[in-house]
Amino acid sequence: MNARSFLGDILEQPLALKKALNDYPKEQLSKLKEKIQSGDISRVIMAGHGSSYNALYPGFLQLCKLSIPVALWQTAELMHYGMRQIEEKTLLLLSSQSGRSIEVETLVNGMEKNHPGFQVALTNYADSPLGKSADISIQLHAGREHGVAVKTYINPLALSVLLGVQMNDGDLAQAMNAFHQFSDAVEEYLRDHEKRIAAISDLIGDCEHVVVVGRGISNGAASNGAINQKEAAWNFSEGMNAAEFRHGPLELADEKLTIFILEGDDEGRKYNERLASEILSYGSKVIWVGNHGSSQFPSINVPEAEMIAEPAAEGVAMQLVAFALALKKGIEPGKFRRIGKVVRVQ
Repeated sequence: MNARSFLGDILEQPLALKKALNDYPKEQLSKLKEKIQSGDISRVIMAGHGSSYNALYPGFLQLCKLSIPVALWQTAELMHYGMRQIEEKTLLLLSSQSGRSIEVETLVNGMEKNHPGFQVALTNYADSPLGKSADISIQLHAGREHGVAVKTYINPLALSVLLGVQMNDGDLAQAMNAFHQFSDAVEEYLRDHEKRIAAISDLIGDCEHVVVVGRGISNGAASNGAINQKEAAWNFSEGMNAAEFRHGPLELADEKLTIFILEGDDEGRKYNERLASEILSYGSKVIWVGNHGSSQFPSINVPEAEMIAEPAAEGVAMQLVAFALALKKGIEPGKFRRIGKVVRVQ
């Protein structure tokens, strides 16, 4: 079995992230901060699809600290239903690893009447339609990926968080250092990856019905953890907000359910622990993802990280879960059956 493509991308993440951090366009983006502070920008719209969308969530929360409206859209929804939201005082931030998926290409080609005041691209390819249309193109420096978004999930997550910190006049140097330290921690975390994957495989056992939940900064990581399982292991898995799980999906809790609960920040952890204990009482398999779990249920440790990088740490751990699930099913991890790397059909 050739398991190196997906795994190779996972192992390349520390170096790819360092490249992206070292090329973060701080000086260029200082001009954007001036536009926000002067009132020339009075609204922020962020958009992406799949992992590109999920990666934006922590940065979205950072930008929500601004005193102006901030919205996070799926690119196709924005294109079809939200174009009038884009106007001359809008900061439009679009995330797409290829920069030429059908939705993002259609969107940027159709903005003659709805041109934003400033456009930022998060992409792997500066010469793509997205990269060329942007005022500033922030390069992901993820290199080639074989399929599942791995480096192109972690890198835009980090870069969009840094952008949010900078736009809020936060301590950019401290945030940058936190992600550099995280990169080192991932390298150490993956050093003995074969044993770690084997341990995860033993811990998770058989997973018939899977839900991944998180809240706050971990909300996007929960959705992406489920996407990783769908893409890499062809495993039916649903990702959602942990609070949303109580509003109906809690009825799924029985002996067939496996639920991964992402630890998240200090504020959300106490609610997540309460949810975990309740679901455990219904006979479900509860797996805690984080470094401060309870002895009540098994835990998957994540790379050590400051809170600002915690969603990325959870993302790396969930990649290994998806890899382990694929091996259990006897399939090549990360091998696509139905899709390609770039989506060209709406």
